[in-house]
Amino acid sequence: MNHLFLFSFQFEDWYTKRLNHNQLDIFVLKIEGINKNYHGSPALKNVTLKVPENGILGILGPNGAGKTTLFKIIAGLLVADRGEVVPSSEKWPRIGYKPERLHFPDRMSVRQYMKLMANMSGIPAGEQEKTIQELLAFVGMQAQAGKRLGQCSKGMRQRIGLAQALLGDPQLLVLDEPTDGLDPVGQGEILNAIRELVQWGKTIVLSSHRLDEVTSVCHEIAILNRGEVIYQNYLDSAVLDRPRAIIFVDRPLDPIKSLLESFHQEVVVRERSVVLKAGAAELRRKILSILLSAGFDILQIERRQSSLNEIYKEVTRQ
Repeated sequence: MNHLFLFSFQFEDWYTKRLNHNQLDIFVLKIEGINKNYHGSPALKNVTLKVPENGILGILGPNGAGKTTLFKIIAGLLVADRGEVVPSSEKWPRIGYKPERLHFPDRMSVRQYMKLMANMSGIPAGEQEKTIQELLAFVGMQAQAGKRLGQCSKGMRQRIGLAQALLGDPQLLVLDEPTDGLDPVGQGEILNAIRELVQWGKTIVLSSHRLDEVTSVCHEIAILNRGEVIYQNYLDSAVLDRPRAIIFVDRPLDPIKSLLESFHQEVVVRERSVVLKAGAAELRRKILSILLSAGFDILQIERRQSSLNEIYKEVTRQ
């Protein structure tokens, strides 16, 4: 496992491979029309997704959106009421799962627990010690191998949960809030480990409430809200598909505010600026013409892409 650290993250290599994946539509799992109810209340409603091979799919959504339920269905811990999870081939991928809430036997040491899990994962007895040492080193817990689980902090437990998910060399990792409870240094270390795993050929589905984390590691995103997938896209495309322009003028725009906003619902007029979001960005020339005709001086035109935070707020508000 130590050879993981020899990989460097080469974006160009990944991007070339990802283009090929798009053309061939290669996926590990296909989630088709999943529905799940709890006591008559829908947790998931007709969820359809593809989990692309050798990439990182980030699942976003507010609390109660259905992320954990979806993860448990992917991991085989829950059965959907309707719909199915279909592998890309006749053989199911090995799946490693790290739940959001981790429950460990407090009196066991980290090493004892990992050995128990290695037995349950079917790792041969002669390979267990080496595998456990390598995995604990990979997640930064080798020095705490003799520590009782009940004495481990939340951040340590997250690291142990990731190490446990890696037992048995799974092809697909399902990680529910993998950095929750970690300090900024620990968060960075786990995110780097996740990048390394993709370079090693793993496919990862993860959830996070930290949009900056998702932006830094995920190749694709899907947003759940009230049990439904309301948005899915490649991260680069998501940002490029929502350009915006901001036009700054020399004085208050109150006299023509209503006129400008009547052209498109994504034209937003502030005191001395006009924001053209996504679909309204193509109206830039028309808006400029109106401003100049009305005698306004154009001080600056700023063009930029929308952030993931802006996309998330926009689609969950709908």
